[in-house]
This record gives sequence, structure tokens and C-alpha cells, in this order.
Amino acid sequence: MEMSIFYVIYFVVFPFFFVNIFVALIIITFQEQGDKMMEECSLEKNERACIDFALGAKPLTRYMPQNRHTFQYRLWHFVVSPSFEYTVLAMIALNTIVLMMKYYSAPPAYEAVLKHLNTAFTVLFSVECVLKIVAFGFLNYFRDTWNIFDFITVLGSITEIVVDVQFVDTFNMSFLKLFRAARLIKLLRQGYTIRILLWTFVQSFKALPYVCLLIAMLFFIYAIIGMQVFGNIKLNEETHITQHNNFKSFSGALMLLFRSATGESWQEIMLSCLGGQKCETDTSLPPAVPTSDQEGGCGSDFAYFYFVSFIFFSSFLMLNLFVAVIMDNFEYLTRDSSILGPHHLDEFVRIWGEYDRAAR
Repeated sequence: MEMSIFYVIYFVVFPFFFVNIFVALIIITFQEQGDKMMEECSLEKNERACIDFALGAKPLTRYMPQNRHTFQYRLWHFVVSPSFEYTVLAMIALNTIVLMMKYYSAPPAYEAVLKHLNTAFTVLFSVECVLKIVAFGFLNYFRDTWNIFDFITVLGSITEIVVDVQFVDTFNMSFLKLFRAARLIKLLRQGYTIRILLWTFVQSFKALPYVCLLIAMLFFIYAIIGMQVFGNIKLNEETHITQHNNFKSFSGALMLLFRSATGESWQEIMLSCLGGQKCETDTSLPPAVPTSDQEGGCGSDFAYFYFVSFIFFSSFLMLNLFVAVIMDNFEYLTRDSSILGPHHLDEFVRIWGEYDRAAR
């Protein structure tokens, strides 16, 4: 019990507390360096972001039938009404619950009921798709990204039902069931807070490629070093240097480093690369030439420094830069909501489209 208490306290104090302080320092340093680059500019960061958004913003075009006395206008008014939208969202929620009710070794009657319910939901979503195509027109319907997503989802669901009815076993078509769960994504466009979070996530991707390039350089350098130092270690299924985990090729070294970066038994790989390991047979030498190094001349104690430094740079430094980039974009969420930000402008563009449908 005393040992258990010791380790619980250790994990609370060190991994949960000190490591997070280290992450916080990286985030603060990242933000300070970004502010230093623009310290000569008279505009603050949020104001520059607003200007950048305004320069690239475009009005949204919302289709609306011109003649209010036609059937198409009445149908359009019905499909864009809040009651219709909330009904569709309720059907998506119910469909998600039905998908959650499936379990292993269920009775055949229970499976049949779930199957018919999924078919019924697919029919309802197909009717929604047809109504919107008639209301908006074929070309105007496909101008909206969400409508394209709905159409692909309905098409995939119908295909999955047809394949299931025809009992086509030539190919594994189970991936078509993903289209049922994809309907849940439509819920993301509802709600102001969720849209802000998605907007921030998209903005973060603009800076993440540079962090990825930095990580790629780290992996490239360490993979080359690993091939030179540990590439001749003999494969042994009893150790962690096996045919699936070694430094014999560049691609294999990258996979090994990726596994180590996730924390998966990296210390065991390190111990398998220490000095005294057996070497692979050198095929360039004739059989008569003695190779004394084959018994225990491969590996190096350099593995300690190699793996510990790699884990430090990859896990503690590089991956935390991802957090720093995202936190930098989340900064405005913790500010006073009265301060105008680019996310407000993005919301304005969306709302303005409801009043100026022709984008004039």
C-alpha cells in the first residue's frame, strides 16, 4: 500500500503538474516570439487578424425563388424554416441512437427491427434531399457545401441498402455503413459556440504545416543517424529489433521512430540497441573470412543519448508546439466577448447572407 501511495503521488506531482508547467512555458514562449515579430506594427494581433479576414472575405449567395406565388417558393419557404431544420436534426439524433443500439450476438428479430429502422431513416433523409433539390433547383442545391455532403451521405446510405438486399459478397462493403454515422456531422453546423471552435481549428491548420515540417526534419535527421549506428544489429524476435522494427532501411527507421514517439516501449528498443548485440552477416565478404564482430560487435551505448534526446525533442517539445499553435488561436475565446474578432466577422458573413441572398 505504501508503494502504491508513493507512485500515485509521484504521477500526480510530476507528470500532471511539472510536465504541464513545461508545456505552458513552451506556449508562452511561442506567443512571445510571435509578438516580437510584430512589435513595430501599430496594430495589435487581433486587429491584424480582422483586417486579413476582411481582405479575403466574400459574401454568401443564398438562393430564393423570385415569384412568391409558385409551388417552388412555398416548398423553399418550408425547407428553410426553423421547424424543418429542427425536425431533421431530431431525426439525425434518433438515427444515431438506433446505431448505438446494435450489439454483438443480438437476437435475429432485434437485428431485423434495427435494419428496418435504418432503412426508414434513409428514406426520410432521401425525401429531405429531394425536397431541397426541387426547392433550390439542381444547380443552386449543389452550390452549398453542406448540401453536397448531404447528397453524398444519402447516396452512400442507399448504396449500402441496395448492396445489403442483393447479398453482394464479392467485396467487403461494410465501409458503406460509415455513411449512416456521417449524418451526425450535420449537427456541427448548429450552435454559435461550435462554429467558433471549428473556425479556430481550421485557422490553426494554417500554422501547423510549419510545425509538421520541423518534426519531419527531426525524424529525418534521427532516422539517418539510427541507420548508421544501429543498422547492422541482427534481427532477433526475442528482442525488440525484429523484421518489423529495425534501422535497416530509411522507411523502417521512420516507422521505428514514430512508434517510439508515441511512447510504445521505446525504452525496450533502446535496450535492444546497446553495445554487445549480434551483427548481421556481411554478404560482401567471402565465407572463409572470419567475422568476429558478428558475435557481439554491434550496437552502441550511444543508444541512451540517442533515444532519450529523441523522446525529449519529439514528445516534450515538438508535439507541444501543436498545442501552442492551437492555444494561440484559442486566445480570443478567453478574452472579453465585446472585443471584435475575426470569428465575429465570419458569423456576420453567415448572417448577412440571410438578408442579402443575392450577395449584392
